[in-house]
Amino acid sequence: MPAPARHVSLVTWSAIPGKGRGVVALESCPAGTEVERAPVIVVPALDMLFRADNPTVLEQYLLHWSDEPGEELCMGEGMLMMYNHSATPNIEFHSGPEPYTMSVIAIRDIVAGEELVYDYDCELWFEVQPDSPTA
Repeated sequence: MPAPARHVSLVTWSAIPGKGRGVVALESCPAGTEVERAPVIVVPALDMLFRADNPTVLEQYLLHWSDEPGEELCMGEGMLMMYNHSATPNIEFHSGPEPYTMSVIAIRDIVAGEELVYDYDCELWFEVQPDSPTA
């Protein structure tokens, strides 16, 4: 029998001035720490309605999952869809380690209360807000 999936969450959501909601660290952690692990729902690209002029709400919350036909996109569960964008990220998303999960990994040391942000690495459809000050 396979080992049960390990729950990982060192994060919570919070109001972020100028951004709405975002994700913050519950405790300080060093670079390389997995701060969250969450399941994803795979979404085939053919199921999407893409609008060139203004993305749909669903489009704004999807992530690239795979180059495999029928598994191109995914919607993250947990806090995955609440992390805000930054050109100077402090986290990265990685697929796995269990099937259909994503891990959020600190790419530098993080202090408790700090907003966790990643680079969306796409054409942005919103006005970029300044990064929140570190707690």
